[in-house]
Amino acid sequence: MEHPAYSQLRPVTPSTGVVLCDNPSYSALEGTNSWIVRAPGDTVSVVIDPGPQDEGHLNVLRSRATEGGAEIGLILLTHHHGDHADGAERFRQLTGAPVRAVSPRFCHGGDPLVDGELIGFDGLTPTIEVVATPGHTDDSVCFFIHTDGGAAGTDADVEGIVSGDTLAGRHTTMISETTGDLGQYIASLKMLDTRSHGVHLLPGHGPDRADAAEVVEKYINRREQRIRQVTAAVDKLGADATVGQIVDEIYTDVDPVLRDAAKQSTRVTLRYLGYNAD
Repeated sequence: MEHPAYSQLRPVTPSTGVVLCDNPSYSALEGTNSWIVRAPGDTVSVVIDPGPQDEGHLNVLRSRATEGGAEIGLILLTHHHGDHADGAERFRQLTGAPVRAVSPRFCHGGDPLVDGELIGFDGLTPTIEVVATPGHTDDSVCFFIHTDGGAAGTDADVEGIVSGDTLAGRHTTMISETTGDLGQYIASLKMLDTRSHGVHLLPGHGPDRADAAEVVEKYINRREQRIRQVTAAVDKLGADATVGQIVDEIYTDVDPVLRDAAKQSTRVTLRYLGYNAD
């Protein structure tokens, strides 16, 4: 079964499968990927990013995560954006499972996530490592799926990285103007570059990818290129240039539909460089 496959459990790695929500948009691509962590024969599952408050999707997700009589032990959020998290409280009502996120505001019946903690359950073969990756938002995390408990602190047993919006399966990801930060995002990407080679990417949107490092390296190169472009545009136009003028200088053939996204990206980069982006 290949992406996209709506309302079905599509196995991706030995311990993970994805249910794609039918909420396509420019930013969400084909929709939100809700991940189920559970090896064959396990009696407990963990659901990551139940998605928007879409009753049909949540019921399908519950059905797929409890097949064979399994129990949903936990609901995890990669970050707070609505297309990943708005359905979490309702999913807790449907399943009884606690919700955990970085921010206490988005936790329901569970404690905030802690960078570096390992999450495991009796009846669940994989262990889930919480890895802080701020940048897209200040509360963004990735989840590393370990098949042997993360023994000795190594990544040798990591079969997949659930990345939320830190990495997408196609195209680049936007940085939130309200809670995101380009400097933190670049640092998160560089950290991931040291841990993602040969590891399956399980993104929040778009198709999964066999080697997460290939995506990480493209993202780093793209951000560094954009920083150089914005720097050159400011040098040419002056520090008082408007965001619109800088966009016109850099994006010579931007689709009008994408102009707002281009302006957002430019403002984020200007702030990173220390310029007024208002």
